[in-house]
Amino acid sequence: MPAWKNITLDIPKGDLNSISEKISDINRVLSITITDKIDEPNSKWFDEDGNQQPLLGETHLMKLLTSASINSDILNNDIRKKLEDETISILKEEIFEDRDWIQHSKNQFREIKITNTLRILPPWVADKNENGTSIIIDPGSGFGTGSHPTTQLCLKWIEKNNDPNSSLIDYGCGSGILSIAANKFGYARVVGVDNDHQALLNAERNKDLNSSDIDFFHSNDYDHNESYDITIANILLNNIISLRETLISSLKKNGILILSGILEEQASDIIDAFKSDMFLSIVDHQEGWLLMKGKKINSN
Repeated sequence: MPAWKNITLDIPKGDLNSISEKISDINRVLSITITDKIDEPNSKWFDEDGNQQPLLGETHLMKLLTSASINSDILNNDIRKKLEDETISILKEEIFEDRDWIQHSKNQFREIKITNTLRILPPWVADKNENGTSIIIDPGSGFGTGSHPTTQLCLKWIEKNNDPNSSLIDYGCGSGILSIAANKFGYARVVGVDNDHQALLNAERNKDLNSSDIDFFHSNDYDHNESYDITIANILLNNIISLRETLISSLKKNGILILSGILEEQASDIIDAFKSDMFLSIVDHQEGWLLMKGKKINSN
C-alpha cells in the first residue's frame, strides 16, 4: 500500500498564498495546505468586516503533501532556492499509509450526543435511540453535522422550546440540521434559507433522510413577505448584522429571534446593532460561544 508524507514548513517571511503559487509547479509537491499557528477553536481567518485575513508566515504555516519516498531536506533546499529565502525550515514530518478514505470518514463520524434525548447520526449508523430523537445528517458536503458549539446551542433551544403551533425560519440553514430538528419536534411550519446552492442540495438530501416536511429556498428565490413566530440564525457576526432588517421583518409581532455564531466578546456589538428593534439577552453559552434571544414588540 502506498505511503504519503506531510511536511510542515515554517516560512517566516511573505504572503503564503503567493508563495504557494510559486512552488505549486514543483512536481514532487502533490498539494499545499495553509494552517493557522493558533489552535483551531481560537483561529480567526476573517476580519470583523468579513474580509479574509492575510495568510502571512508570522501567523500561518504551510503543509506540503508528498510521497513518503521524497527526501524532505532536499525538497526544502529546492524551495529555499526557488524563493531565495534561507530562513525556511521544516517543523514536522508525518508519514501515513494510504487507506479507504470513505470508510475512514465514516469512522470519524458515528454519533453526536446533544442531550440525553437528542443525538445526531450519519446515515450508516442504525437508529437505536428509541426513547429519544435522532437526526440523520450526511456529513459528505460538510455544511454542519452538529459538532460545533453554536449548532448544539441552537438544537438544545429548539428541543426545549418546541411548540406545535409555532412556525420557524432558519436563516443560513446549511445542512438543514436546525430545520430538521424543528420539524421533528413538531413545529407547525419550517422554512430554511441559504445563499449557497451546494448547501441547499445537502439540506434537501438530509430532509429526505429524515422524512421531514420542510421548504428550503435560496435567498434569491425566497418570498420575504411571510412572517414567523421564531427566526433562528446560526451565522457569523457580520452576516447577522447585515441581515438585521431581514431577520426583524421575518418575525410576527411578539415573535422570537434566536441568534448564535456569536463569540462572548461580540455580545455588545450584537446588542447595539439590534437595540432600536429589541433587547437581546444571553440565554445560553458553550465553549466561548453564545446563544442570544430577543422578542419583537412592534408590528412593523
